[in-house]
Amino acid sequence: MVIHESAEDYLETIYVLKSQQENVRAIDVAAALGFSKPSVSHALKDLKEKELIYTDKTGYLFFTEQGQKQ
Repeated sequence: MVIHESAEDYLETIYVLKSQQENVRAIDVAAALGFSKPSVSHALKDLKEKELIYTDKTGYLFFTEQGQKQ
């Protein structure tokens, strides 16, 4: 699967945040990147559709097996 550089940036940011804290939410990604929450929500939706990440019922972000490989 080919992913764009911006998607890689989001995945990398999630990975770094997960190494620093137990749980990561969209708002954490937005703060880390300095982007608006709607922009981040749109990008995360794309990553979910590509089955690279998923969220649980509390809104925490997790990598899928495919997302871990990226």
